[in-house]
Amino acid sequence: MLKNLMLHGGIGAVDFFVFAAGANISNLYFYQEDPSEIRFFSKGNELILSRDSVTYVGTGGGFCEYMFGVEKPFKDLVKEEVRNRLVMFGAFLDEEERLIFSNDTQGAESFPRLFMLGHAVNNYYFLVSSPGRTELMERQKQIVQVVGKLLKRTDLLDEDRDQELIESFVATLNEPGSTTFLFKLVHRGNREFYRAFQTSYASDRTLSEEDAALLNTIAERHAIDFYQQERMKIDVMYRHPDNRRVVDEYRDILLRITRKESVEQSEVARLHRLRTLSIRNNIPRVLFDTLDDLLIKDRHLQTIEEPEYLKESRAILENLFFKDSSLKRHIITEDILKLIRAKHMASTRSDLGFENVLLNTGRACDEYARETNDFGIFEEFSSIITYFDRYDTVRTSLSRLAFMDDVDLTEDVLRSLIGNKKEFDALDRGLFKELFVKDMVTNRYINTFGKKKIKTLSEGIEKVIRGDASLKEIVSALHAVVEEERLYKLIRTALKEKVRDFYSPLATKEGLSRVRAEIRQEMSTHGVVAEVPRRIFDKALIDLKTESYYLNHLLPTIIQNADLDLREDFLTNSGLDRFYVEDLEKAYFLDKGLEMTILHPQGKEGELTE
Repeated sequence: MLKNLMLHGGIGAVDFFVFAAGANISNLYFYQEDPSEIRFFSKGNELILSRDSVTYVGTGGGFCEYMFGVEKPFKDLVKEEVRNRLVMFGAFLDEEERLIFSNDTQGAESFPRLFMLGHAVNNYYFLVSSPGRTELMERQKQIVQVVGKLLKRTDLLDEDRDQELIESFVATLNEPGSTTFLFKLVHRGNREFYRAFQTSYASDRTLSEEDAALLNTIAERHAIDFYQQERMKIDVMYRHPDNRRVVDEYRDILLRITRKESVEQSEVARLHRLRTLSIRNNIPRVLFDTLDDLLIKDRHLQTIEEPEYLKESRAILENLFFKDSSLKRHIITEDILKLIRAKHMASTRSDLGFENVLLNTGRACDEYARETNDFGIFEEFSSIITYFDRYDTVRTSLSRLAFMDDVDLTEDVLRSLIGNKKEFDALDRGLFKELFVKDMVTNRYINTFGKKKIKTLSEGIEKVIRGDASLKEIVSALHAVVEEERLYKLIRTALKEKVRDFYSPLATKEGLSRVRAEIRQEMSTHGVVAEVPRRIFDKALIDLKTESYYLNHLLPTIIQNADLDLREDFLTNSGLDRFYVEDLEKAYFLDKGLEMTILHPQGKEGELTE
């Protein structure tokens, strides 16, 4: 006997998949089609798909996977196991987020609104056809009580396991006499854009110029607006496993903050710490900004007055929307410079405000274009956004080079940096150095090798532009610094193993020579065939001695006297990597059974500038 049925088709910009399961499927007629719409029906239940909307009535509801960054009920937000949004026909949440049912289960949704408010790619509806007569409101309560937890928490949506989904639904419902219909609506254009970005982002969490051009082509072909593109990009970036771990920890801290009346400085410090560490992991800052906006937006607005640079940025961008042509003026170079410097200031302060201004402007552009059919505003806004894309590209490349020890810039990346430098310096001579190089070489969390790489890159770009060096020569010079850093870490690790007895092998010239010879032999196992430069060996040795002095003498004194100025003086002048020293401190405190609050009273840990 036939127990399952699946239909697949398309209408307008949407593909649909219909799954039906139940005891009476073989005797049930539920499908009707004409040129303008497709109708599915069964005993008081109906769902109609037209070219631009969906209409429904009956016992059932709609659900979809939550995209990262969308607003959702607080009860869902605080439960990690809740993955999906569920809306029952005729039901709504009151002001206290309690679910209220009614007998009016009829409704409709346009496809643009459905894929904007729900998931950008996949949205689901379901209908349950049952024998007997039950008041709609009571029947809806029954259904949600039985299958609500499944639909809110299942991971089958994320993995497109639709057959398993309806089987789980039917099994959970456990009504042999009922028939269940599951409708999956897929936006073809959004799906193509989402998958293309997912593929390009998956390998090294960056977007090449070719990939960006492909995405622009897809967006133009399917008329995907700026806001929808950003939603999908943010969702893909969050779902990358390397990003998700750090972002989820950041989210958990914010959730703890929202449950309390006051914010502890230690929590704010940990948030800053996660943001700074994210640079090493190449995690986009927009993921953190989105969470800030969702979870502490109101508190942020109540406690912090908006900076002047954000007010000025908003005022500049509002010029785009003057309807009186006598008032509207195009955004000039001077305005672009103010906007770029505002973005830079927001980035260095980890201030989400500037990105919110841009997102709101993009949304307003979408609405203006739809209302007036004038897309000229998009062209002007897009030309501005191009500079911010260039900023993000340069900042990401330089941050990875400075903070990560295994990154080599290719000639293509170097060529792109030179092109971006010319664009920035065309606006204001020296702007590139002001925005990027200056901050990098003064950042206290960038170690000696990171600063050397930035200096080598900055001077190399100037030489290439003047014609005094080739791309290949600069890449080679950068590679030499990267190799230096690798050798340094290998030697430091080897030395640390050999001198655990307080440097006794190094007390004599003979002992030092013997250790150097042994390490030279070990280096060959790591593929180092050339002679290890004496200066690298000496630096590793000096740093190791400095490290030992700090752990065995200076740190106990700092702890005993709570002398944080002494600690800061050491971190500033020792030449050791701050991240490395902080890891040493954590290991020391763990071994001694001490609390880290001794070093970070009142939450000063992690108060960093990137």
